[in-house]
Amino acid sequence: SEGHFHRAFRATTGRTPLEFVHRRRVAMAKQMLASSKLSVAQMALRVGFLSPAHFARVFRSVTGQSPSQYRRSFRL
Repeated sequence: SEGHFHRAFRATTGRTPLEFVHRRRVAMAKQMLASSKLSVAQMALRVGFLSPAHFARVFRSVTGQSPSQYRRSFRL
């Protein structure tokens, strides 16, 4: 069942399935921010978020900074 999967996944990884997916997407976005000139909105769609605002919110919660701040700090 869905509940069993959720509990087993969390027990194994220490994260919920959604947290796991968000962290994977943010990791892909960090690589793209470092090497691509795509806009943040385009990048949000490429890594699987439905809106740039949701992407920015999740990115900030995982990294502590916005995607634009991350890009600027990486390029300095």
